[in-house]
Amino acid sequence: MTSTAFRAATPHRPHHRAWSAVLDQCDRAAFGLLCLAVIGYVVVIFTVSRWQLDTLRMGFDPLVYEQPLWNTLHGRLAEQSALDYARSAFGQDLFLFHFVLLPFYAIKQTTATLLLLQTVAAAGGAVAIYLLARDLIPGRSLPALLFAVGFLVYLPLENVNTYELQPRLFAATFLLFAFWCLTRRNLIGYWVCIGFALLNRTDTALVVAALGVYGLLTTRSGSLSRRRRFGFGGLPLIVGLGYWLLVVFVIVPAFSSGTQFSYLQNYDWLGVGVPEIARTIITHPLPVLRVVLGADRWHYAWILLYPLALLPLLAPRVLVIALPPFLINLFSGPTYAYQRDIFHQYPELITPWLWVAAVLAVASIARGNHWLYRLPRVPRRWRRRSGRDGRAAVAVVLVSAMLVLTLMQQTITEPKRLGVFLRHHDDVRDENRVQSVGILSDLVPVDAPLAVTNLASLQVPVRRYLYLFPGDKFYDPLLVNCATYVLGDRRGDHNEATDLDKLIVTGQWQVVKVQGDFQLIKYIGPARSCPSPLGVPA
Repeated sequence: MTSTAFRAATPHRPHHRAWSAVLDQCDRAAFGLLCLAVIGYVVVIFTVSRWQLDTLRMGFDPLVYEQPLWNTLHGRLAEQSALDYARSAFGQDLFLFHFVLLPFYAIKQTTATLLLLQTVAAAGGAVAIYLLARDLIPGRSLPALLFAVGFLVYLPLENVNTYELQPRLFAATFLLFAFWCLTRRNLIGYWVCIGFALLNRTDTALVVAALGVYGLLTTRSGSLSRRRRFGFGGLPLIVGLGYWLLVVFVIVPAFSSGTQFSYLQNYDWLGVGVPEIARTIITHPLPVLRVVLGADRWHYAWILLYPLALLPLLAPRVLVIALPPFLINLFSGPTYAYQRDIFHQYPELITPWLWVAAVLAVASIARGNHWLYRLPRVPRRWRRRSGRDGRAAVAVVLVSAMLVLTLMQQTITEPKRLGVFLRHHDDVRDENRVQSVGILSDLVPVDAPLAVTNLASLQVPVRRYLYLFPGDKFYDPLLVNCATYVLGDRRGDHNEATDLDKLIVTGQWQVVKVQGDFQLIKYIGPARSCPSPLGVPA
């Protein structure tokens, strides 16, 4: 009897029965285990985020999203004060989804509310990955569960989630559910998810357009009508590109007194404005390619891919959806190299598609119909699978390899915010600094225009006029002339003591109080004009 015939004649060997028993247990407990993983992620990541918020480890940027919400609740739709070129938050980007969160923020008007909602949204991406993997690797739930857990422990996701407030996290989860709806040919759910995704950052629209391209590639054949194929493919492409063009060239300039879309400055090494950037790329392709294909760019791709055992490369078609955000980060100038690391928010519209591609690759390999099996030197017997348990075994082995590499990245990569939390969560100096900010903040009237140091900005009550002190290339330093009070950090990293002293020696600023590392001063000089389009604060 041949070995193949022997295996067919003995389907109930003890190790087969044990494996089937394990899979049966996982099938019964899958939903509970998924909920446990999601809840665990939310608890851990929100704890770290809240700790960073409460210990002055988050900067001014979250106020770009929170202050317009606060002003909206107080009758001033989307008004912001931190940018010198626009009164409205829509002069920077079209942040609309945060206004969907307005009822939740109204219940408790704190940054922590938004951090919690963001963490729940990020965890929702694991649910989408689970549903997708369960559909594509049918019969058993263990591979799908392992995919969901891997997604939750993926370091780039955790870094984005713990890096202040990031609308792209909401968009990424909606887009993952949109892809799941695409695989199920659920057109209504598909467009509901796309609609919510578009309400986030404008670059989401380019991902929607790429999703449309993928839809065109995958719905060319089959039982779908021409109208439904257009709904899954051509329409997202048209809507995504149209929305992006409308926001970048019409809506944002209308709210910013004609100023160009602010994020175009990240590509100033190529020129000023879209026409000049495009002309540089077209007329000088070789110098541009030498930069864009440099070692740091290859490293960026590597650190995103290796924790997934490079499996996404085995399902390259779906990676077309990740191409727009990847190119956006790839072409950013040397000053903005942080767009090509895993410690900031910029990979967040890329990483979901790496996981989707990994799911597709593993599912295809487990079913035995991946193109790898058609290579000349691959034995034909590798394609044979002993039912759903055999497919599950192959998938579990591949996903387990991904989990090992993902955990390895967690271990060897620094800095990571979870590690900082574990090492410094009981730091006494943090408590003293927080107390100092609280004491000085209480001395400022709640409606007084305030310029505040970066790391203390989320500890002061939100108000109509709030500015960053001493300012930087994103927040105009001249906006200090709009403030009545300045709260600065004399022991900060940006030489703020010198900036505070320069104001005091003019005789127009009076020291109110020094508390620990921080100093509060008040403007006592003559009336002055504010360089912001907001006008003189009342």
